[in-house]
Amino acid sequence: MNIPSIIPPNERGYAIPNTFVTTEWLAEHITDANVRVVDTDVPEEYAEGHIPGSVNPEDHYYKTSLEERTHIQGPEQFAKTMSDLGIDDDTLVIGYNRGGGVYSFRLMWALHYYGHTNIKVLDGGLEKWKAEGRETTTNPTSAAGTAGTFTPKANTDIFASRDRVLNAIGDDDTILMDVRTDGEWDGSNKRGGPRGGRIPGATHLEWTNFMTDGDIPVLKTADELRKILADVGITPDKNVITY
Repeated sequence: MNIPSIIPPNERGYAIPNTFVTTEWLAEHITDANVRVVDTDVPEEYAEGHIPGSVNPEDHYYKTSLEERTHIQGPEQFAKTMSDLGIDDDTLVIGYNRGGGVYSFRLMWALHYYGHTNIKVLDGGLEKWKAEGRETTTNPTSAAGTAGTFTPKANTDIFASRDRVLNAIGDDDTILMDVRTDGEWDGSNKRGGPRGGRIPGATHLEWTNFMTDGDIPVLKTADELRKILADVGITPDKNVITY
């Protein structure tokens, strides 16, 4: 795999550039005592090869069970999930995945929701790590019993409740941003649910539009993201609820 020219994350103009760490940084800090690397893909992909020492959640949706797919885990269950991954209140979490950062950012949101903001995403993911010839392994890592206490403190400000979404429909100051696939948007792909379609008045922009093309997808620059969003009417003066 050829390594494309990638603008470093701290040069892309982000408001919060330290959201990311580079592969170089991770290689230097992977054995730090307070660092926990999480492979956020499905267990089948983790088993095919992953960054040494990385752990893998049973369910990267962090839902209440593999059968009940509606709600994020409650505080006690989420705390246990994090503890089983070796994550406690003092852990610096580094998430990575394959094919863009969607699952890593899902972990970031879930941790932020429960008050743990000490998490970053590996820029370029496993693709960049492997393209640079860095080591991978098929040996699983178990971190259960290695962590201290994970204290969940729900931050409801970043959660849009049912009532909040209903109130946003028809509100000129709020945009409901649907980042799912075209098939989910038009109702042809129900993803196992009873109904397809979208929330009335929502704006559609699949999350893949935010990533660069090529073998090593990374988040586009801030200027590119602003233009992509502005083209569908999403501007800084609006409240945005994503789903």
